[in-house]
Amino acid sequence: MISAIYPTIMDGTVVRWYADEDGEQQIASASRNAVEFYVDDVPADVRDAAQAAHSELARRRDADVRHYATHRKKGLFGPLEPIRRDGD
Repeated sequence: MISAIYPTIMDGTVVRWYADEDGEQQIASASRNAVEFYVDDVPADVRDAAQAAHSELARRRDADVRHYATHRKKGLFGPLEPIRRDGD
C-alpha cells in the first residue's frame, strides 16, 4: 500500500492511496468530506484505511492522520519517497 498526505485549500487534509510509487494511478482518497475510490478492485486494506481516515477527519478537521502515510511527495511535482520511521 502506497499512501501520502496532502494539504488542500477546499478539503483540508487529504490522504491518497496509489497503485505504485510512481504516484500516477490513484486508487483511493479520503478527506473530511468524502471517501472516493477510483478503480473497481480496491484492496480491502486500502478501503478500510480510507474509511477510517475519513472518519477521523470528519470528527476533527485537524486530526493527525500521519500514521496512514507510507510516502511523501518530494517537492511539488517530484516523486513519492518512502517515509522512514524510528526502527526502520
